[in-house]
Amino acid sequence: MNTGDLLAELLIAHGVEHVFGAIGGQGYPLNDALHRRRGKAQHIAVRDERSSAYAADGYARVSGKVGVCDAAFGVGVLKLPSGMAEAYNSSIPVLGILSNAPRDWMVWNERGCTAQGVEQVSPFTPLTKGTFRVTTQNSLPDTVRYSFQLASAGRPGPVVFDIPADVFKEDWDESAVKVVSSPRAGRFPAWRAHPDPADVADVARVLENAERPVLVAGGGVALSQAWDALRSLAEQLQIPVATTISGKGVFPDDHPLAIGVMGGQYGSEAANQVVAAADAVFLVGMKSSQQVTSAWTQPTETQTVVHLDVDPAEVGKVFPVEAGMVADARAGLEALAAACADCRPERGVWLDQVNVFKRQWQDVIEAEMNDVGTPIRPQHLMHHIQVRLNPEDIVVSDASFSVGWVGTYLRALRGGQRFLFPRGLATMGFGVPAAIGARFAQPEGKIVVVVGDGSVTYAIGELAVLAKYGLDITVVVLNNSCLGYSKISEMLNYSADYEEVDFPDTDFAMIARGFGCEGLSVREPAELGPALHTAFTTAGPVLLDVRVDPWQTPELDLRRRLATLQE
Repeated sequence: MNTGDLLAELLIAHGVEHVFGAIGGQGYPLNDALHRRRGKAQHIAVRDERSSAYAADGYARVSGKVGVCDAAFGVGVLKLPSGMAEAYNSSIPVLGILSNAPRDWMVWNERGCTAQGVEQVSPFTPLTKGTFRVTTQNSLPDTVRYSFQLASAGRPGPVVFDIPADVFKEDWDESAVKVVSSPRAGRFPAWRAHPDPADVADVARVLENAERPVLVAGGGVALSQAWDALRSLAEQLQIPVATTISGKGVFPDDHPLAIGVMGGQYGSEAANQVVAAADAVFLVGMKSSQQVTSAWTQPTETQTVVHLDVDPAEVGKVFPVEAGMVADARAGLEALAAACADCRPERGVWLDQVNVFKRQWQDVIEAEMNDVGTPIRPQHLMHHIQVRLNPEDIVVSDASFSVGWVGTYLRALRGGQRFLFPRGLATMGFGVPAAIGARFAQPEGKIVVVVGDGSVTYAIGELAVLAKYGLDITVVVLNNSCLGYSKISEMLNYSADYEEVDFPDTDFAMIARGFGCEGLSVREPAELGPALHTAFTTAGPVLLDVRVDPWQTPELDLRRRLATLQE
């Protein structure tokens, strides 16, 4: 046995069942060791190393465990940074294992003197919670143990470590180098931070005294698996709940207190109106990002802000707070519920106003979803997806307009991590590989990927992975033969020749069949129902190539501007 066997045992000891990557020479010891431990852990081969990190990310979000990926020396490793940046900005625990050249090659590892050689660790320094070099076999157990602990503790995030080829191939004596682990660190949150009681009392006082409070739940609520605590507190205090895009799914959209996704780009007009009308805004597990807060204009300086986050640097980072709590989201919400046990505020007038905003926006959304015009409206496509979704199903969105179609037009049917979005870096190419990770994390239920024709080409090779492993994943391609966001923006703001944003007509259904998946083409609204029925009843990978109207947009500002042009 060699160091690859030691590493495989260390991973298994931390609860790892799947490692996503593209096999390369320097990493063969780990791949071989996992192959010989097939009943305990499995290496899942993707077609592009960029997909390794996205698959590990999707696996982590759904499983509640640290996602693990690996990449081969040089060219493979340098495809991981975009995925690690997505995980870093979205606070997703991903462990990246980097294979490197032998240690005595390092002196030559410059400007391609060693084949594929490059300094490969430093690019990850600003994109991860930690980077480590494993220079001896003896140091590997503690490096792995601490990497898991760092990835899953506090605010989660990615960690990478680098192993030279000669260390990887070194013989392993089990009696000399022991397998040490912190199994609890393989899941997240590894440990739940509880709030200061004085801070709980301060936040509780603000919420109890507010006349028009609103709660905005971010991705931290999903990471904490705090959806039950969120619902309980909202019902107890009668507080309407908005979510960020990353938080979508943590509160069921059919709940009377649900107001949808907040955000100036992709979101619900009702949620934005409610937040604007509130006198107190309670931010939970959210980083106050640009798009959610309409470039940091909501909440306003006249509103009272309270903030709960596991990261003390986030509390009051953008918006000054009247009160704050540093804690895990679930622990914090449960502590607040206990502190407010005797509080039953009367908020009928406020909730009546909230319901007016909700009805007005819902009328708009329902009219669009029922529009059977041609070309097919993406809104109408979302209607057909919605009626087939079950509570246990998972929807994975790729970047750009797909985020808005899914985030605004599909409903969360229960609290949980049922929606996956690439909001950390808005990375095109996230959808299909993230769904691969999600599928291995949750074998039951349906997984649906919504992706544009621009984004799907970034990871088109991963269709072969769906076929290879027989993964029950439905990929819905919004095919408008262009980069939709760029085309509409160019028309509104620049010279509209569309030379750079229009695509030649592409038959993605044929491409899917070439990779071994079922491929279906949809051209007319009447074809949507039968095609989606086939997709949802087929036990295996299916791609739907849906030709949609290129002039439809879910972005609120672009919608307003297009409407003005049509008047």
